[in-house]
Amino acid sequence: MRKLIAFEFISLDGFMAGPPDHEMDFVLTGFDRDMEQDLAEQYKDLDAFVMGRTTFQSLETYWPTSKAEAEPLQGVMNTMEKLVCSTTITEARWNNSRILQADAATEIERLKHNPGKDIMIIGSAKVVQSLIRLGLIDEFRFFLFPVVLGSGKSLFDAQSSPVQMKLLQTKYFTTGVVRLDYARA
Repeated sequence: MRKLIAFEFISLDGFMAGPPDHEMDFVLTGFDRDMEQDLAEQYKDLDAFVMGRTTFQSLETYWPTSKAEAEPLQGVMNTMEKLVCSTTITEARWNNSRILQADAATEIERLKHNPGKDIMIIGSAKVVQSLIRLGLIDEFRFFLFPVVLGSGKSLFDAQSSPVQMKLLQTKYFTTGVVRLDYARA
């Protein structure tokens, strides 16, 4: 069975995005080539991304454009299948994208049982929160940034059920970022 992996950039105080208009500043200032290479290695074990509308619309305005041409991950981002959980958008212009409107969780659960490589959720707090409640996420991977944001968007919400996790591995980057991989215990 394929694993469903939630991969998130997160601050020391648990925010996956900073305050409005500065949501990803903490990532942009702490991201380096070694981390990009680490992501590229992880992406080799995947054949689909899952994301919510907000994350999808943000990424589709960057990756398929000339602004991203120098990015080593552009090819992967543009060719990987993208499954978008949304009830408000009906079409996607970004290639290899499919909107899961009706019952996204059922479709994701079905895909986990199909042959293939693993599936990774990127960003998408509401999608992660919903799939946690349904017990569908197998692993969590974090790039933990050495910054306290003070405010922003939390990955976990008040409705999140307790989830026991087992540490699988850690990896340290020279920027001070630590990668933490956990499996559901």
